[in-house]
Amino acid sequence: MRVAIVGPVYPYRAGIAYCTTRLAEELGADVISFKRQYPKHFYPGGDDIDPSLPRANADFLLDILNPITWFQAGRRLRDYDAIIFVWWIWVWALPYRLMMIGKRRVILQCHNIGEKEPARWKRALANLVFRRANVLVVHARSEADEARRRVRAGFSRPAKAGPHAQIVQTFLPVHELGRDIPSREEARQKFKLSGNVALFFGHIRPFKGLDIALQAWRQLKTNATLLVAGESWWRTAAPAVQPNVRFDLRFIPDAEIATYFAAADVVLAPYRIEAQSGVALTAFHFARPVIATSVGGLPEIIDGRNGILVPPEDPAALARAVDEFFTRRDRADMERAAAESARRYSWQEYGAIMNRLLVSSRA
Repeated sequence: MRVAIVGPVYPYRAGIAYCTTRLAEELGADVISFKRQYPKHFYPGGDDIDPSLPRANADFLLDILNPITWFQAGRRLRDYDAIIFVWWIWVWALPYRLMMIGKRRVILQCHNIGEKEPARWKRALANLVFRRANVLVVHARSEADEARRRVRAGFSRPAKAGPHAQIVQTFLPVHELGRDIPSREEARQKFKLSGNVALFFGHIRPFKGLDIALQAWRQLKTNATLLVAGESWWRTAAPAVQPNVRFDLRFIPDAEIATYFAAADVVLAPYRIEAQSGVALTAFHFARPVIATSVGGLPEIIDGRNGILVPPEDPAALARAVDEFFTRRDRADMERAAAESARRYSWQEYGAIMNRLLVSSRA
């Protein structure tokens, strides 16, 4: 069976490119990727390439600003029995919809159904893609519920989903990012850190709640350092300096990721919205527990042993959870539980699930 994947792969940055690269390896699939992912206006960080990453085995054909490449990719995809389109942003709605025309089996692997900065027109564009797919693979119950609503909605009037539309909910696999893992002591020596350390990691965008974490840090009763590491997605002013907070406001390349997670005792995810968290799944890879808000799919992977859940938009609750973690929790036990979670959400099992979907498509 010939399978193709359309999506970002290495050396593009961040978790979605990592996931596409690993999925292609698990399935032995061909990949059509991008030579330009976004108009620069829609990627307000720095470069979207991580030079520390190897170049994946893919055809880097698609250019968001060149429709000719969309038609070229569509013609190439005719040769495949099934195509997996990686979905994460509305920008690719029209090119994807064009490439789907005439294809027999289309699986949409959805990293998020909704938009992180919502708008009705973004929703309408995304629905064009959702309604065409034969299968939508999602990674949380809340995402499955939203997918069912979306495939039955056009621009403004209800419509039935196609007879073969299927929503498949499964887990998002662990993110095995970074290189060799240093010891906690080695990592802390590099950053000149000691004592209790929490990590806020990744692109800094409004929905991720860095402001909530900073408010919580002013209310802590324990002495702990908050290490903030990541690039500001929107070019906003740097947060105000405050005691016990360290900022490294830049893109953290793959070669440096392990040092940040190794230096931390716990990882924070105080998100306002989220489908499923690549940062939390990266934390599990490094055997680090997570303190997160109970939004989206986070309650499905954080079970009280591998982390703590708090209400969203509540800095006081976040501060209490951090104090509880550092003063009353068995940190070694929580680290073991985080490592167990990494094994449970394995790429081997995820690849088997996707293979079963592909095989069932031949019936």
